[in-house]
Amino acid sequence: MRRMAGAFGAVAFVLALGLPMVRAGGRDRFPEFVYSSPEAIEDAQGVLVALKYLEPAGYKKGDWDTKTQEALRDFQRDHFLRPDGRLDRDTMAVLMSHKPRPKDKG
Repeated sequence: MRRMAGAFGAVAFVLALGLPMVRAGGRDRFPEFVYSSPEAIEDAQGVLVALKYLEPAGYKKGDWDTKTQEALRDFQRDHFLRPDGRLDRDTMAVLMSHKPRPKDKG
């Protein structure tokens, strides 16, 4: 019973201070962060094209257009990510793990 009272007191203290509570596993550390720079979008589009989720001539480079969002949703579904069409940290990490390596010259 004392443990429960202690735990309840700790939670009440954190809430009273207005500090965010960290969830186990840290999965949603940055839940609202979305990549939106033209450079990040171009990187994502490059991987989506290389993996054949996006047609090379079917999008505007560096623009978060409808075709890019649809391709990203398909990629997210195939990789067990939330298929929301948003370029969040988890999606970008998986995308970049599939980025083709530059070919050696020589």
